Amino acid sequence: MSNEKSYKYPSAVTAIGAEELRRLVEVTGKLLSTIDFDRLLDVILESAKSLTRSEASSLLLLDEKVGKLRFAVATGEAKDSLASLYVPLGEESIAGYVALHGKPLVVNDVKKDGRWYSGIDEATSFHTRSILAVPLTLEDKTVGVIEVLNKKKGAEFLEEDIGLLEILANQAALVLRNAQEYLDLAASKRVIEAAQALRYKIVGRNRKLLKAVDLAKRVAGSNTTVMITGESGTGKELLARYIHLQSPRKDGPFVVVNCAAIPTTLIESELFGYEKGAFTGAVSRKEGKFEQAHKGTLFLDEIGDLGLETQVKLLRFFEDKEFERLGGKERINVDVRVITATNQDLPSMIADKKFREDLFYRINVFPIELVPLRERTDDIPLLASHFVQVFNAETTKGIEKVDKEALVKLAGYDWPGNIRELRNVVERAFVLASEDIITAEDIVIGKGPGTEQKEGLYEEKPWMDAVHNFKRSYLIHTLKKTRGNHKKAAEMLGIQPSYLSRLKKELGLEEF
Repeated sequence: MSNEKSYKYPSAVTAIGAEELRRLVEVTGKLLSTIDFDRLLDVILESAKSLTRSEASSLLLLDEKVGKLRFAVATGEAKDSLASLYVPLGEESIAGYVALHGKPLVVNDVKKDGRWYSGIDEATSFHTRSILAVPLTLEDKTVGVIEVLNKKKGAEFLEEDIGLLEILANQAALVLRNAQEYLDLAASKRVIEAAQALRYKIVGRNRKLLKAVDLAKRVAGSNTTVMITGESGTGKELLARYIHLQSPRKDGPFVVVNCAAIPTTLIESELFGYEKGAFTGAVSRKEGKFEQAHKGTLFLDEIGDLGLETQVKLLRFFEDKEFERLGGKERINVDVRVITATNQDLPSMIADKKFREDLFYRINVFPIELVPLRERTDDIPLLASHFVQVFNAETTKGIEKVDKEALVKLAGYDWPGNIRELRNVVERAFVLASEDIITAEDIVIGKGPGTEQKEGLYEEKPWMDAVHNFKRSYLIHTLKKTRGNHKKAAEMLGIQPSYLSRLKKELGLEEF
């Protein structure tokens, strides 16, 4: 038997008096004053109890895994004993009925209503006389129920109480959603920051590496131009990013330009931008990398590959801290810290008239050298373990370690591609490993598609495959011979550095 009255349930709108309106405005202010999730729940329930002049209130959230409502938070005498209790969904409870049908319900004498779930009173020793419950709805989906119990002074819950509680529920749902989105965003940011910290961590205890890191730390706090030298794959970009993150510019952009990968005809517009109509295809103004790096750091990798004309314009920027977009007349001033890197012998290039001496002195204010991996083989176990951590964070495979035999195999290789090549080898081993440990059998070094043994070089295969394999083998041979020196390899092959970059990508040799 039910004693539910035939209320005309309002749609969060009811005729409320000035006092109720004042209290609602006060409640809204409290809701908007915090993003602390637990504090919000407390505010919602205290407000529900106050607005309806009830003895107690509770918020139940739908637990879809068990198909029941659980008490998320409560007020009143029984609040501590409600924490682990559930209420059935459906006709067996008043809150369950409200959640199922998505509409409010007033029961002013619970003992006369078959939907009253007496198990809660039995578990908490609370004496329930009357209940008003309204659904908590987000995007047309009921996610919970707010209920108030026992109108004070023995009074009954009225239609105006329903309206007040519905308005509160609507406000609460929006605020809770915003708070949850904020918490999710904050959690995602922490995850991203942790992943980046792991990915960009400088790993090693080698004396020469620690010296380079110490120099980087010392120069980070200034605006001094830094030049990082070292073979390809030694981690020059990683050290440049470290300097940026240790500097007062850490919250600004870190913009990377690989000078070797951009054709000579495009590098100027890439660095300095261009105005609309500056050349065919320039249909609108475009900012260059210098503008994008404003208030941050611009990292010019492989600066030795810049053409002489672009070197002149770069020198002008260092002297005046200003530049013009391609096709423009306006002088643009930006606040940028420049870090450069090269794997080439710039003094020899100066002697050969391929690099400007005055620009060299501008960028070589604070040089830092990174040694090749073959000179810090004592760091290989640490690096391998670090890369396993990185790949574990990106997958669910869960490799625990690299065994001793595998480490011995890694230490015995010459590593022409340096740390970049080591990372690729460990990544392949990570994929190949059938257990939770990487073994020597999983380590494949200097082998793979296109690195044929001499006896198999002339095996029968389609012409284009043979051409592809020869190009790859010959390019590997050249890059090993030049120790990954991009400029020297391009000169030996008689091609432009930009074309060499495209070839490496096409043939899957980015690790060199």
